[in-house]
Amino acid sequence: MDANRLNGYSYEYLERTAKLLREDKKNIESFEGFIQTMKGAVDDYSRMIKSSVYISDLVRFLPVPYAGEVSSSAKLVSKTVLNLGGAASALNRYKKSTENYLAAFDKLERNTATSGEIAKLAQFADTKLLADAEDLRIHLRDISESTAAMAATTQSIADALEAGNGYINQVKSFVGMPPENTDKTKVAENRNSINTRIAQLNQKISLLENSARTHLLNIAKARIYSELAVETQK
Repeated sequence: MDANRLNGYSYEYLERTAKLLREDKKNIESFEGFIQTMKGAVDDYSRMIKSSVYISDLVRFLPVPYAGEVSSSAKLVSKTVLNLGGAASALNRYKKSTENYLAAFDKLERNTATSGEIAKLAQFADTKLLADAEDLRIHLRDISESTAAMAATTQSIADALEAGNGYINQVKSFVGMPPENTDKTKVAENRNSINTRIAQLNQKISLLENSARTHLLNIAKARIYSELAVETQK
């Protein structure tokens, strides 16, 4: 198989990658606004905990999952905010590498691009584009996990407020304060908001992961063919 045919195969897989990146652009761009929305949900959670001494004390005694994370509500909020900041930075890196890939691909001419030019872009996609996509996925999974801890805490608080004589009596001696009438409403609203955000986030992560799997296959084939083309010309 000569270099021209190998170049053609490699170009075809790079073209598929470019097409999918453009199709994913709307989903990726929506992450920026979504991260800001998630920050709002975290702020609401923090205000909910701080707004009622009863709720703030109650958190320490509830048998909730992620016990190590919710032992301090401030710790959980700080961790989530840190994860959000990391995701924002990872998103910027991925967007930049995507833009660089598309700009470089658009400069390639299918019939005139050299083996070296094609191989260079395939290597960039393999070592930079895929790495940035994986980094973004990891940061988003971190957000999902920490917000799941927030959701678990909020649900347990809601259960305690609904139980009346259940959890409330058990922790009454520690807390020493009855809940305010507005507590149930605040907790229910926060629980619903966080659950909605988690569902949206997980959907976005799934889309990103599905695209990443396709990118991985296309880019791997593009790199193999391009490197073979370079070898045949030595």
